[in-house]
Amino acid sequence: MRSLDAAQDRIAGWLGLAPPERAPIVGAMLRPPSGDAVGYWLQLVIATALATLGLALDSTAVVIGAMLIAPLMRPIIELAMGLATGSPPLAFRAGSRALKSIAIVVASATLIVWLLPFREATPELLARTAPSLLDLFVAAACAVAGAYAAMRATSDIASTAAGTSIGISLVPPLCTAGYGLAAGDWPMARGAALLFTANIAGILAVASVLFVIVGFGRVDVAEQEQALVAEGAIGHGVGERLGRGLARRATKRMRPITRIAVPVLLLGAIFVPLRGAVSEMSRRSRIRQDLGALLDAPASRVVQRTLDMTANGVTLRVVIVGDEAAARALDERLRALLAAQGEPRARVNVWAIPEATALTALAARLDELPPPIVPEPPPQVARRESAAITAAVQAAWPTEGTGALLATWVELGAPTRVRVVHLGPPLGAAGQQLLARAAHRADEPLEVEEDALQPIAAAAEDGVAWLGAALALAERSRRVPAVRLCVELPAPPAPPAPVRGRALPPADPFAIAPLRAAAERALADRPEVTIATGDAWRITPTTGPCAALPRTPP
Repeated sequence: MRSLDAAQDRIAGWLGLAPPERAPIVGAMLRPPSGDAVGYWLQLVIATALATLGLALDSTAVVIGAMLIAPLMRPIIELAMGLATGSPPLAFRAGSRALKSIAIVVASATLIVWLLPFREATPELLARTAPSLLDLFVAAACAVAGAYAAMRATSDIASTAAGTSIGISLVPPLCTAGYGLAAGDWPMARGAALLFTANIAGILAVASVLFVIVGFGRVDVAEQEQALVAEGAIGHGVGERLGRGLARRATKRMRPITRIAVPVLLLGAIFVPLRGAVSEMSRRSRIRQDLGALLDAPASRVVQRTLDMTANGVTLRVVIVGDEAAARALDERLRALLAAQGEPRARVNVWAIPEATALTALAARLDELPPPIVPEPPPQVARRESAAITAAVQAAWPTEGTGALLATWVELGAPTRVRVVHLGPPLGAAGQQLLARAAHRADEPLEVEEDALQPIAAAAEDGVAWLGAALALAERSRRVPAVRLCVELPAPPAPPAPVRGRALPPADPFAIAPLRAAAERALADRPEVTIATGDAWRITPTTGPCAALPRTPP
């Protein structure tokens, strides 16, 4: 036992935790801070409202803000400490608060969504409905950071806590589950609930084991509980009374194997579905690769495509240059490929637009005997009118005052809507009216909507706001394959000079290191993104190389 105690003290020393500091840390968790209840529930309700609205509006910045405000990590870490130290009062009180928090978040999100006039499944919502085993590893890493923050009450913990809040996702999945309940989308609710369960199980298991490894299990928590009960500081809540009753009836304190049994069993229960989710991710990656190999071939003559893969199935939309026969042939090949990959019910739509040579040949034969007049099918009429409007918009696009036109979508109706994606500053209301007038159809009005992809820059202290806006810009640019993103991230501050041979922790008041890590993690899988180190936060969309871009002032 002495060798085990010495090993625990050595590991604690590596983490900057002296053995005498263990008991005060446990005592601070046992003693609820005064006035904590009102502040905790207020933060939780605000975070729930922000996360729900951010998910509904597809706003990454608002969702990140909700992650930073949400206090749900605190009772989970306290529950892990209660399991590690064998303190039933602490474990029951923290567990009771965590369960109440989960119920309040889900119920509040369901109510907010029920009051909204729309319930569209945005990309932010869909991103939290397909968890995998990789999410469990992320939760484990964040649990180490959260446990370290609980052991070290120093100035470097602010950046650690901020990075943990962004890295782990607790309130947004619960809000997504409430969104699914309100919208009647049960696959969304189940997927979000599984993601939250994976996160909380990973945090509990890893944090409990880490607290045991650094020696918190040797703290005489029973003596501290008795002293606090005598003071009247604890023992008033239902959870604490249940914990004290369990401690009186037990012949010994909770054994170490019993302390981590709950999170380990929870991990085992979700391991199988999460492992299946990894296989599903691999299958969807193969589908993307196979579809890309088919559609990128020159013979396919594809000019535009979109692929959506959600819990509700696969939806593929393709526009090619050719005739109806070519569209039908490609449609059959795509359906056969998806059926071979386990998606026989995939929704596939292939549209054909006429090429210039075909139109020229048709004009050259106008002097021949015309064939019998046959009414033009409505789909062909729609494609012809869409092509005409698109050509008019491209011809009327201004050459000064804004960037290059990247993509155009036409939605025929009353009114007809034209959506344009371009680089540079937005046209504004006046420019949109001029563009609509140039592409105006005589029989119906026309409206123009624009998505301007323009640079975003911020100083080092504004990293949180920049990160949300930058991730939203990166998500919008996915629909335009020709766009590259040039990203500059500020370097983390250098560590201060050692004092008397002792290295001090790095000073990072603006949490640059965790925000930079979050940005790199979110953009790492994007081949069209170039990341470099600069003096501020910058993201610049372009169709050319990143080295030739001018600097954007923060």
